[in-house]
Amino acid sequence: MTLVAAHRGASAIAPENTLEAFERAIEIGADMIEFDVRSTADGVLVAAHDPLPSSRYADLHPSPPRLEAVVDLCAGRIQLDVELKEPGVEEEVLAVVSAALPLGAFVVTSFLDDVVAAVKRRRPDVRAGLLLGRETPLDVAEVLRRQQAASADFVAPHVSLLERGLAADGLTELVVWTVNDEALLRRYLDDPRVSAVITDDPELALAVRPG
Repeated sequence: MTLVAAHRGASAIAPENTLEAFERAIEIGADMIEFDVRSTADGVLVAAHDPLPSSRYADLHPSPPRLEAVVDLCAGRIQLDVELKEPGVEEEVLAVVSAALPLGAFVVTSFLDDVVAAVKRRRPDVRAGLLLGRETPLDVAEVLRRQQAASADFVAPHVSLLERGLAADGLTELVVWTVNDEALLRRYLDDPRVSAVITDDPELALAVRPG
C-alpha cells in the first residue's frame, strides 16, 4: 500500500515543522512525516525549511524543534522522511536518527545530488531519495543518470513533473510531492510505481486511499 507522508507534519492544520504538526500527523494516522533539517550557526540540528544565516539557536524565535526532539516524539510511532536542506550534516543526522529508529523506519532525501551520494557512502543500508523540483527538465534518461550517480534508491519528483509526463517509463519507484488535490491523491495513491505520497492534508489522503 502506498504510504501517506505528512508534509512538514500535518501542515494544513498546524504550523509546519513543529512538534504540534508532527503530533497531529501521528494522531490522524499518517504513515510517515516528511520534515526539513538545517543546522544553526552554532551547530544545532533543527527542523526548519528556510535558511538560518548566521543564526544561533538561542536567537531563533520561535525556536524550531531540535532534531533529537523530533526523533524522540516520533520513534516507535511513525516513519520519518528526513530532508537534508544543506550539505555537511549527513553524518550527524544519520547518527541521531539511526540511534533511535531502526532501518526501514526512515528514509533520507535531498534536492542536492552530492548530499544523497554522501548519505549512501556513509550508510549504504539507509534508503535515500533524490528530490526533483518543478524546474527539472522532463528527461527520464538524465534523471536516471543522476539517480545512479548519487546511488539514490528512488527519486521524488514534484507532482507537476509527473502530470507533464516525466515518469512515462524507466522510473520504477517514486515518492511524489506535494499532492493536495483529491483527484490527484486518488491517482497517485493507486499508482504501483509510487511508494509514498507527500501531502499537506494527510487526513484527506487517508480517506481517499484505495483499500
